[in-house]
Order: sequence, then structure tokens, then C-alpha cells
Amino acid sequence: MMKAAWPTIGLTFTLTLVAAQAGFEKLLSSAETSFDKGDLPGAEKSLLAAEKLNPKSFLVHNNLGTLYLRQRRYALAVKEFLSASALSPENADVARNLGTSYFLSKDYSGALKPLTRAKQLDGRDVRTRYQLGYSLLILNRPEAAQPELEYVRGALPGDEGTLFALVKVYQASRDQPSASRAFEELKTIHPDSVFVHILLGESYDIQENWPAAMAEYQKAIEQAPSLPRLHFDLGFLHWEQAHYSEAGSEFEKELELNPGFVPALYYRGDIALNAVKPAEALALFRAASDRDPACLEPWLGQGKALVRLNRPAEALARFERAAKINGSQPDVYYWMANAYRRLQRPEDSRRAMDRFKTLSEEGKANPSGERRDRWSSPACESGWGSVQP
Repeated sequence: MMKAAWPTIGLTFTLTLVAAQAGFEKLLSSAETSFDKGDLPGAEKSLLAAEKLNPKSFLVHNNLGTLYLRQRRYALAVKEFLSASALSPENADVARNLGTSYFLSKDYSGALKPLTRAKQLDGRDVRTRYQLGYSLLILNRPEAAQPELEYVRGALPGDEGTLFALVKVYQASRDQPSASRAFEELKTIHPDSVFVHILLGESYDIQENWPAAMAEYQKAIEQAPSLPRLHFDLGFLHWEQAHYSEAGSEFEKELELNPGFVPALYYRGDIALNAVKPAEALALFRAASDRDPACLEPWLGQGKALVRLNRPAEALARFERAAKINGSQPDVYYWMANAYRRLQRPEDSRRAMDRFKTLSEEGKANPSGERRDRWSSPACESGWGSVQP
């Protein structure tokens, strides 16, 4: 009688599993060695090979996420940390690293959920609380940001990035005494801090003391030449004074450091439009809208450029898109009326102009008494350069 083959198959299956496990562990070890030596491409190669052997390994996804985070490949880091989080939802480090990946890619909305989860799992971690507070500040939620940043201030007394963020929180909450105290603490502990120059520059700008404001931003740039937003702010000061050539140069420098920065793209488009270069302006406004579709101003800019190019039907579509984003912005309806008139739709033009007049009158009747921030829409805000505590 023939012997049953099951024991042999079982033995072969067991040996295959052992061999696969040994190969998997060897790849993980190789990746760790490469990572420690700074050979990040080698580490990635080993981890991707390990992922093929065990695609549901928490370690592989977590380590790949860490690798991509180190390389500033944030979209890939997010993907891997999402996979790691699904496999280990109670791991605070993974939630924290996922939030950090969103945060460093300036996706502050995306950062909120994992950072909030990381705080629930480990509320003492300073990095989590700082990034959560900063994200809330950028998203125009200063009251929610305040306790997070005050926690960091207590854990790391005198940290300049935290004090700067708290000044902005208190200003946004109209708590000027607290803002002044935080600024004085910042200036006392860090008298030459780039953030002191930024805040002084903003203060002089509000007073329309532009030479003093520009001097402060020049000092900030000299001190932190790679910090995002500084060239934009200096360029905006030039723009306010109609120094368009100088403004354009600063906006270009900002985009070299901070590619896709929506305000810089928008104001470069505005300069091109004023220089009667509507095709160039349209390309810049489109780039801004592609980067942030929720931002009103680039859609309005596209419409203006298309009007100049005598393409009123396309312009009208842009103005309608802008109205969906913010239906209380008077300028949208002024330009909408212009497009309707060019399309020989007089009744629609009249209704849009009436809407423009109504909103303009309402604005006069209910003045805020406050100077509008240069880029106050939260949808368009890309934030200040952050310093990790």
C-alpha cells in the first residue's frame, strides 16, 4: 500500500515558512543596517522586498514611513503610516508620525485627526501638542490652539517658536495684553530671534511705516534665509507701495524656497495682470487654484484675466466658482456683471450689479474697524515657517 504524502507536504510547507521568515528577518536587519549607515536607498530596497514577503507587517510599513519621512517624501510617508495605523491603531508613535507627515507637508487639516489621536494615546508628548496647536492656529481656530501651545510653553519654557505662535494665537483672539506679554518674553529671552523681527515687521506694516517694516524683514531674511514666507512678506510690502518689480522678485524667491505657495503665485499673477500680460497672469492664477481649489482670490484672478483675453463665458464660470466659495465678496459680483454684459445678458448683469451694491453698502454699514490681514482667508493660508520645539 502506498504511503500517504501528507507528512512530506507538511514538512515542506513548514520548511518554506521557516525559510521565508528567515529571509524576511534578514531583510529587516539589512534595512536597519543601511538606515543607520545613512544608505537610505539601500534601506528602502530591503524594506520593499520585505513588504513583498509580508505585506501586512506593521514593522515594514512603520519603517518605510520613517524612511520616507526622513527623505521628506511626505505623501509616501502618509501612505505607509496609514497602513501601519490600521494594523496597530493603539500605537501613539504611529499616530504621531502620521500627523507629522501631514504637518510637514503643510496639510494642516489632514494633520488634525492623527495628532488628536496621538494626544489621546500620549498627552505628554511635546511635539504632538505643538503641531496640533500650530495646525489649529493656521486653520483659524485660535481658541482651540491656545491650550495646546500653552502646554508646550509650560513644558519648554522660553521656546521661541512656541512663544511666537502664542503671540499669533493671542492676537487672533484679540487678547492684546497676553500677546504683549508673550512678545516681551520672546524679545527678552531671544532678542535677536527671527520671530522678533517678523512680529516687529508686522507691527510696522500695520502702522504703514513701510521702511521700518522692510528693514525688519530684511533682518529676518539675513538671519533665516531658508525660512518660508519671509520673502513673500517683504514682497507684499513692496506690492503695497506699487513697487511691482521688487515685489515680483521677492515672490519669485519665495517660490524657489516654498514651491506652490499660493499667495506668492496669486500676487505674481496680479502683477502680470497690472502689466497687461493676461495670458501670463492666467497661468499663474491657474497654478494657484490647482494648488488650493478652496481659495477664492485665484479664481477671481482667472476670471479677470479671461475678461482681458475676451473670453467672457470662461470668465463667468470662474466668477461663479468664486461665488460658491464666498458668496459675500462684493468684487465677485462686480466682475460677474461685467462678464454678463459682454455676453449680452443685460438682466443677469443688472442683478449681479445690484448684488454688488448691496454687499458693498452692507460692508460700509458694518465696518469691522480692523485692517484686513494680507491673506486672511484660512483656505489660502500656508502658515509661517515653524520651528520644532
